[in-house]
Amino acid sequence: MKSTVWREPNFFPLWLGAMLSSVADSTYYIVLAWFVLEITHSAANLGTTLLMASLPRLLFMIFGGVAVDRLNPRRVMVVSLTARMAILLGLAVWLATEVGALDLWVLYAVAGMFGVVDAFYWPTQNALVPHVLPDQVLATGNSFIQTTQQLSMVVGPLVAGGMLQWHQFAGIFTVLAALYAGSAVAIRAIHMTAKERVMPLASRSVWGEIYDGVRYVWNIRILLFLMLASMVINLFFMGPVNIGLPSFVQRQGWSGSVYGYFEAAMGLGAVVGGALTVAVRGMRGHFQWIALAAAVIGLGLIGAAMVHQWPMGIVFLAASGIAMSLTNIPIITYIQTIVDHAMMGRVMSLLTLMSVGLVPVSYGLSSLILRMHWLGPASLMIVGGAIIALFCAMLWFQPDFRQMESHPRWQQAKDV
Repeated sequence: MKSTVWREPNFFPLWLGAMLSSVADSTYYIVLAWFVLEITHSAANLGTTLLMASLPRLLFMIFGGVAVDRLNPRRVMVVSLTARMAILLGLAVWLATEVGALDLWVLYAVAGMFGVVDAFYWPTQNALVPHVLPDQVLATGNSFIQTTQQLSMVVGPLVAGGMLQWHQFAGIFTVLAALYAGSAVAIRAIHMTAKERVMPLASRSVWGEIYDGVRYVWNIRILLFLMLASMVINLFFMGPVNIGLPSFVQRQGWSGSVYGYFEAAMGLGAVVGGALTVAVRGMRGHFQWIALAAAVIGLGLIGAAMVHQWPMGIVFLAASGIAMSLTNIPIITYIQTIVDHAMMGRVMSLLTLMSVGLVPVSYGLSSLILRMHWLGPASLMIVGGAIIALFCAMLWFQPDFRQMESHPRWQQAKDV
């Protein structure tokens, strides 16, 4: 049975909601950073603000997964988007009524509340997809959504740059609140399919349900390996590429525009990778090659650290971006397919914790390594890339990984 994802009545509101939220997210963090610097003129205060956003996300992510499994995932997503809207509207009203006067604690409170909401939003986003799309279009649906999110990472900074020309932060935050409101309306329009599970009253404590989720992943070896791979990739890529790469560009004597080209190359590479994933049907039937694609993420980082002419760096980082999509999208689809729906939220929260949640840890380690002069920027990128490449290449020889497509639920989805 062939199915086109755009024919699914739930896909357009799901895609639209994800797109509006992604544009708002990528715009918000740039606007917030500039706002903090303009108000406080302190990089230290900016660092503290970002930390206040990251820590709640790290601490509450697993609780977000429990909420998804206990409640209707669509409702959790709508509430989290509405909460984002309310936080930014509150900040906009504060700015409008205080005529620009703003205490530092308000910034910290806004960042902290946003971090708490993020802890519930991110696991729900991936957990919701298998509840509203049939298995046979999961790969295509994920490809479109993930590719749109990558495009949003390119569009968001452009939107932020344009809005910052207004010099009216109350208006800017109001526009961002409207984007989140639009996203909430779109997600609210989704009609849950027969996959939706009627949740029983929770008979275990929250900690008991968290333990059940961790044990579930621990007992399914392929899930454990996929979680470890996500942890290694994000821990050893995000810090080196976002902290080591700009320092490397500066030491080479290149301009800030070159760093912009490098970031754009990764983003556009991820978009191309998303299109390729659709073309190859989500890598179905060829999952063993995902290990090598993941290794290319690290190899691209190594190559970028060794270039002497910056155009070659664009090539290597674009390769990393392509490899990211060819790795992430099939893995997310696979997990959505084989995991029990009763465990989907907790499993997705653990996966998100291994990726989004560990980003501040990666930043902190990279900053410490550079500050202590244990490694230079190029060496940091090379070491991080080598760890990723070696770990992912070893997955090729791991029997559970090579046989992952033999899982009964994956085979059943293939035959639908």
